[in-house]
Amino acid sequence: MTSLLEYILCVCIILNTMAVADIPSNETSSRQKKLLPIFQVISFQNTNCNGSSSTRVGTCYTSDECETRGGSSSGTCASGYGVCCVFNLNCGSTFSENCTYLTQEATSMVSSSCVYTICKCSSDICRIRFDMTSFSIGGPVVGTTETVAANAGAIGDCTTDQFSVTAPGGVGSPVICGFNSGQHIIVDASDQCHKAAFTLSGSAATRSWDIKVTQYTCSQQEGGPDGCLQYFTGTSGTISSFNFPTASAAVSAQTTHLSNQCYNICIRRESGRCAICYVPNFADSIAGAIISSQVAFGLSVSPAAIAESATGADCTTDYLLIPGAQDVIGPAMPLAQEVAMSGLQGRICGRVLSSMTGKGLGDAYLVGTPAMQISVCSQATPFVITFKTDDNEVETGADALTAEVKVAPGGIIGFSLDYQQLAC
Repeated sequence: MTSLLEYILCVCIILNTMAVADIPSNETSSRQKKLLPIFQVISFQNTNCNGSSSTRVGTCYTSDECETRGGSSSGTCASGYGVCCVFNLNCGSTFSENCTYLTQEATSMVSSSCVYTICKCSSDICRIRFDMTSFSIGGPVVGTTETVAANAGAIGDCTTDQFSVTAPGGVGSPVICGFNSGQHIIVDASDQCHKAAFTLSGSAATRSWDIKVTQYTCSQQEGGPDGCLQYFTGTSGTISSFNFPTASAAVSAQTTHLSNQCYNICIRRESGRCAICYVPNFADSIAGAIISSQVAFGLSVSPAAIAESATGADCTTDYLLIPGAQDVIGPAMPLAQEVAMSGLQGRICGRVLSSMTGKGLGDAYLVGTPAMQISVCSQATPFVITFKTDDNEVETGADALTAEVKVAPGGIIGFSLDYQQLAC
């Protein structure tokens, strides 16, 4: 019960007592029956509610509480006794509500900073998630698979705009930039407040963002395990590196992953599922043809002058780590007996997604439907992928072996993979 309601209740009891005292004793009982129901006080829990806008979730408060806390009313809740209070934060705001939104309408602002301070709403909060409903800021220095760039050392660097989330006493997010609509970041909650910070410099295309911030208690599995920057649920889905063009119909020659990335992507193992498979989710080609240009995977150089897969000790700069990785033709085929893993087994890089070095595009993709592509599968649990990139892109020559920016698919792409969990 809120402090305002307690005050009203106290006044009502006093008035009710005074009114009853002036009534003759033979009429007191019947008069009480009429007076008491008038002063009943409604109390309700401050639970999540759906605002009048379908894209916003709020917290159910009284209208006075909503105004005092800095929120805005968006419809009613608690059978009309409360309002659905939505919190849209502006740059410089400090908040400790459980569901808030970091928003910036389209702007072409130049050389500015925007910092939001997010504090735990209660002592038992363990994870804080940032869902990027929309996110578009200046992108990294781009490479291309068409010409050898003169600034390979800067390719992938966020030199114009940056965004990151701090986690005092723990590990915050990597610096990201570019297009990241539909992505998310989760950090382990700190007793100190977190900073969600944008640094914008120079000229860039119109910037905008809409980020939902949700806090999870230690008992809520939705927040994901500690140390997982991203957490996915469901028997199938899609995982992508930051700045991957997930809204585009093709992977362009300028598609560029970000530098200095190192984080874990965790996928909840669903009931009755004992393995998981990954496959690039689209390519710049016609269905049924052998893929010969950009695909949704490319990290580092190739082990040959042509575009091939690389694994293990060949992957030291940019790579995906998929423990227990094995090639399987078709996502529904059973996996072989898992073999013992060495320290480097499971590292995958190069230009083709495969658990074996030297797979070319003609080997890794069969003529036919996308369902017949070779998948990289694993029985190792929990289902976790580690993504790692360094601060530099290799460029000492003009082929796939000596330059990450040469030969399609490029080694600067990053990844976008569909995953499918297999039944036991």
